[in-house]
Amino acid sequence: MPDIEIVSKKNSEKRRPPKKRKKMSPLESFLSGILPWRGDTVGEAVRKVVLLVSIIVLFTAGFIMLDFYVLRDQRNNAEVQSYAEQRERSASDDVVTILMPDDDDDSSANSGSDNDNNKNVEVLAEYLPFYEQNNDFVGWIELYPYIQMPVAQTTDNEYYLKHTFDKGPNENGTIFADCRGKIAPGVMPGNTLLYGHNLITNNYFQPLSHYRKEGMEFLKRNYLIKFDTLYERNKYFVFAVFLTNTNEQHGEVFDYWNTVYFRTKSQFDNYIAEVLDRSYFYTGVDLEYGDEILTLSTCDFSMFSDMRLVVMARKVRDDESLELDTSKFIDNSGFDENNNVRRKMFDAYYKSYACEWAGRKWDPAYIKDFKEAQ
Repeated sequence: MPDIEIVSKKNSEKRRPPKKRKKMSPLESFLSGILPWRGDTVGEAVRKVVLLVSIIVLFTAGFIMLDFYVLRDQRNNAEVQSYAEQRERSASDDVVTILMPDDDDDSSANSGSDNDNNKNVEVLAEYLPFYEQNNDFVGWIELYPYIQMPVAQTTDNEYYLKHTFDKGPNENGTIFADCRGKIAPGVMPGNTLLYGHNLITNNYFQPLSHYRKEGMEFLKRNYLIKFDTLYERNKYFVFAVFLTNTNEQHGEVFDYWNTVYFRTKSQFDNYIAEVLDRSYFYTGVDLEYGDEILTLSTCDFSMFSDMRLVVMARKVRDDESLELDTSKFIDNSGFDENNNVRRKMFDAYYKSYACEWAGRKWDPAYIKDFKEAQ
C-alpha cells in the first residue's frame, strides 16, 4: 500500500502563493504614493496625510513669496509707470482756473467765490488730471528717474499709510504729506514732511536708501529734488541725509517729524543744527530762518527695525543757480581716527560699535548768524 501524505487544509493554505495586486496605471501609482490608498496601514495613511499638509503649506508659502517679491513688484512698477506716463501726457506750462472748496474760516470774505463754500483757484494744468482723480492731490515729488509720484494729503497721517493714491486699500500705501503742514495756494509750511514706504520692490521712497548705500557718488548726481505743488513749481537742494532712532529704549529720539512750522529763528537754528549733527554729508548749502524745508522720510532696516532714513532739502531761492559745486561736498560718514562716529547717533548704536559721537564738526556758516546754544 503506497504511502499517502496527508496535508492539513490549514498548512495547504499557508503555502498558497499570495494574490497579486492589480497592476496600477502610472497615475494610480503616483497618487497611491502620496494619497491614502486602499490597503494602506494606519502608519502609511498618517505619513501621507502629513506629506499632503506639508505640500500644501509649501505651495502656499511659495505663492505668497511669489506675490510679494515678483507679482507685487510688477504691480507697483506698473502703477508708478502709469503715474509717470500720465504726467508726461499732461505736461504743460499752462495755468488754469478751477473751482475748489474754500477751507478758510471766513469763506464769504473771499473775492471771486461763486458761493460760500467754493472759490476760484489757479492751478498748474499738467497736474489737474491728478487732482480730478483724487482731490487729496497736493503735489508731485520727483527724484528722477528713481521717484516720480503724486503726493496726497488728508486730515490724518494714517489713511495713506494703507491706501493707494486712488484710495484703494493696500499695505503699500502711497506718498503723502504730513497733515499738520497745510499746502494751499500761496501757503506752505516751514517744513513740508513727506512720508513713503520703503518697499523691497524699489518703489515709493525705497530709492532714498541709495544716499546711504552708494554715498557721495549718488549724492553728487542727485542733490536736486523736485516737489511741485498743484499751484507752483519748486526745486530743493539736499543739505542733509541721516538715520535716526524712534525707540526710546535704544536711546535718544530725535523727533524731526514734530517740527512743521518754525516760530522763531532760534527754533529754526537749533532744529537745523540737530539735523546737520546727524548728517552723512555736508553739501555746503546755506540755510536761514524763513527758508522752506522739504523732508522726505521712510523706514530703514539696516540696523534696527525702528529706524528712519531722512533726506532734507532747502528750497532753491529765486536768485540761485541750480548747480552746486560738488567738489566741495564733505563726507561725514564713518569713524574718525579715534574710532568715534562722526555723525550723531544714539545709545544702542554707540554700544554696538563701542564708540562715541566725535562731536559737532560742521561749519557754523551753514546757518546764517548761527549762535550755538551754551
